[in-house]
Amino acid sequence: MAKVVETPSVEEYLRELNHLLRHVPVQLRHELVADIAEHIDEGREQGRSDREIVTALGNAESVAAPVLEEVLLRGAAPTMKRNRRVLGIVAFVTGLFAAIVSRSSDSTVINMTFGPTEMQGASINYGYSDIFAASQLLIFISLGLMVAASSVMRPRIARSYSVAAAIVMTVVVIICGTGLGMFFVPSMVAAWLLAGANNLKMGADQRDRRSRTVRIVGGIALLLPSSLAVAGILSGSVLGVGPYIFVALGLACSVGYLKSFRFAQWLACITGGLLMVMAIIDQGMLMAAFWLGGIMYFFFGLYGLLWFSDRRAVSTTVLQ
Repeated sequence: MAKVVETPSVEEYLRELNHLLRHVPVQLRHELVADIAEHIDEGREQGRSDREIVTALGNAESVAAPVLEEVLLRGAAPTMKRNRRVLGIVAFVTGLFAAIVSRSSDSTVINMTFGPTEMQGASINYGYSDIFAASQLLIFISLGLMVAASSVMRPRIARSYSVAAAIVMTVVVIICGTGLGMFFVPSMVAAWLLAGANNLKMGADQRDRRSRTVRIVGGIALLLPSSLAVAGILSGSVLGVGPYIFVALGLACSVGYLKSFRFAQWLACITGGLLMVMAIIDQGMLMAAFWLGGIMYFFFGLYGLLWFSDRRAVSTTVLQ
């Protein structure tokens, strides 16, 4: 038996069209939806049924497609342009920040609590020269600038360039390994996020599906560090108020992220930033844990802020 395709009502049709055009400049979106609504009113005045009018218009995707293509290819969608600019700034800043963390961790290990007894409590300086330090800083900044460059390029060029930059950063992380490589991870993640932002062929529905997947994965991932903290509390291996605060933050971030609450996304970003700062302060055995945990919290939070819809702002009203 052939499947019967139901024709949406006029209200559903306009609502879907408005949703598909949500990344289009507001004025242009209003004009297009108003034109379609006017066309429907004219059809009604001519005695045509809503079903006939909607069928003649074609589905909402086909009406929105040419507008989306024109706007996105010109890079004129304000949300997409803003996302690219933000990611470009993040790529550069995290590259510079990583250089500071890497340099300080390579040059000095403070208050050792392991190794020979006579070495415990001492500070070790590996004797790296100023030239080495400057070269290392230059490499991090150069790679950060390489990733950030696609945020100011024309959309057509930026797409290929950002994918190439992301691949380069991935190779750098793999080659550098678990030592120096972890300091390039923020630039690598920012590069892949830029590659996604510059993917003009990805439709609104595809982005929505990807966002739903990221929300689920992120909600679970943000809970993992809290689970480890709980295990430490129960085993008695960690003491003090700090672990309890971290567990509470992790739960708030995880649950709020799954619910797509704005406060949880901001909280994840701020928590991630604080953990990365703690990586500089700690300079000990927990430095890598603070650094990588901070990266996870920060970028999941940033992704939510850039691409998730605020649950409180979601409205099903049709534009008048």
